[in-house]
Amino acid sequence: STSQLIKAAQTLPNERLIVATDRGIFYKMQQAVPNKILVEAPTAGEGATCRSCAHCPWMAMNELDGILEVLQKGDQEIHVDPALAERAKMPLDRMLAFSASLKR
Repeated sequence: STSQLIKAAQTLPNERLIVATDRGIFYKMQQAVPNKILVEAPTAGEGATCRSCAHCPWMAMNELDGILEVLQKGDQEIHVDPALAERAKMPLDRMLAFSASLKR
């Protein structure tokens, strides 16, 4: 989450951090730790091509009210191949495990 990224930047002893996140979050992190050097992780390019450009206009359009509505109504459901879903779940599991390790 955004707050966890900012908290990590504030609490880690490193004076220089490589950050792989959306540019908007990167900017918030810079504001929170002006005394540290934050380096944007390299990306695969610019634009809304899903090639890792550090900005996703579609993710930026998501709001909690819209997400809640989709979850409650079940509208606009997307089905993906089970094998793809399993592969996509792996980085999510790693992210959740990392988050859990910070809470210890």
